[in-house]
Amino acid sequence: MKTRILTALLIILVVAFPIIYGGWPLELLALFIVVAGCWEWLRILPDFSKWIWLLPIEVVGVLASRFVPSQWVFVFYACFIMFFWALPIFFESISVNESNSLIVFFVLFSLFYCSMGEIIANHMYLWTIVFATYGSDTGAYFIGRAFGKHKMNPRISPKKSWEGFFGGIISGAVISMALSSLYWAQLNTIVIVLLCLLCPIFAEVGDLCFSAIKRNYKIKDFSDLLPGHGGVLDRVDSLLINILVFGVLFHLFLI
Repeated sequence: MKTRILTALLIILVVAFPIIYGGWPLELLALFIVVAGCWEWLRILPDFSKWIWLLPIEVVGVLASRFVPSQWVFVFYACFIMFFWALPIFFESISVNESNSLIVFFVLFSLFYCSMGEIIANHMYLWTIVFATYGSDTGAYFIGRAFGKHKMNPRISPKKSWEGFFGGIISGAVISMALSSLYWAQLNTIVIVLLCLLCPIFAEVGDLCFSAIKRNYKIKDFSDLLPGHGGVLDRVDSLLINILVFGVLFHLFLI
């Protein structure tokens, strides 16, 4: 428990400044999540050590995705997807399942990194996302422990309950709405309200999505990079999907 608390304090100290300040510190944090996330995502695959050379290709592809001119986006994605898709043909050590994992990571994290680019341009939206995400996670944990009786999805996450699920949604919405009201006059009100309502829901979904991956590969954590907390993906699973939610809202309301 002591290790977990110390690591949590260190995480807060490291990420607080980029989230509050935005700009290049937030860009560095996004880069770290992409690189660490790529390593954690791929290392759980059976033969990763045999094709570790693909790691930098994945990372470069994800980082390049944000800077591709609009007329070349289709070509860019098609070329990378065809490359990863064809790997099992030429490399016996790469299975079809691993090829599919490479494709999923590339598409998912390139969308995440592109969405981060939009957030960095006005990082106060990230404040609301963080309030809604971790307000939901915290509410779900405490309400689930206190009142949870009806299992939500024991096949994927045995400890989660419907009481915790709905409690988390309510707590995340209330916390994010209350705190966002202090600054949302400077932002798009529709987007802020939708983030407050949608992010608590998708936070729960994102957590379950990553839990399903860990359950499939029979692992407890993606890595032990953060002592007492597992890996980077274990800590940002809910946040990743909510940054994608912001990306959707950005393209619907802010372009």
